Amino acid sequence: MDGENEMWDELNIEYENAYQDNPFKKACVAKAITLLQPGARVLDVGCGTGIPVAKMLAEAGLDVEGTDVAPNMVSLAQRRIKGTFRVVDMVDYKPTGTYAGVFVIYSQLGLSYSAFNTTATRLARALDPGGIMVIGQSPADPEKVPADAPEWDDTKSYVSGFNLPFMGEPFATLMFTREGQKSYLRSLGLEIVYETVDVFQPQSAKAHAETQQYVIAQRPL
Repeated sequence: MDGENEMWDELNIEYENAYQDNPFKKACVAKAITLLQPGARVLDVGCGTGIPVAKMLAEAGLDVEGTDVAPNMVSLAQRRIKGTFRVVDMVDYKPTGTYAGVFVIYSQLGLSYSAFNTTATRLARALDPGGIMVIGQSPADPEKVPADAPEWDDTKSYVSGFNLPFMGEPFATLMFTREGQKSYLRSLGLEIVYETVDVFQPQSAKAHAETQQYVIAQRPL
């Protein structure tokens, strides 16, 4: 296990407690549930301890699968939430069959753009017709990322490897601009059906208030 994976494994319950009561994340997941049929197969990528996302999906009667790189987090999800949870890096995960919904909520931030693009493209291809991809991220806002930061891509639609504070420590982060995130999802052949941007304060003295963006994009029928 590399350093980043160890970080997530050590955080487990501390991270859960800091982020589980996020009304904007919960509202996005609740909206996504209304777009899914009961019993539909869904994938929570980077599920962590499973709370709140996988828990909400399971309680809605969906067939939940979850993946994460952190064994301790996966173990917590397995013990507490109805579903199938396995330890695997999202970059290496090869979907078996198709999904009505794929949730990538703050699990892609430590990836390079190239790794994320490969992963997101694979996941988008695994969506059923009418299926949805749900993305949560901290957008690359001007007040957070200087215009001359070397981590910007040529089109200024995302930064890759930008050091953003997370739980009191710098974390090399992939962040799209608000429009860049939506444009990227459209480039995968998906249509934007929901978006919210708001500020959330995690319940931890280590964490600062975060601007967060949640987007639901749907594969056309």
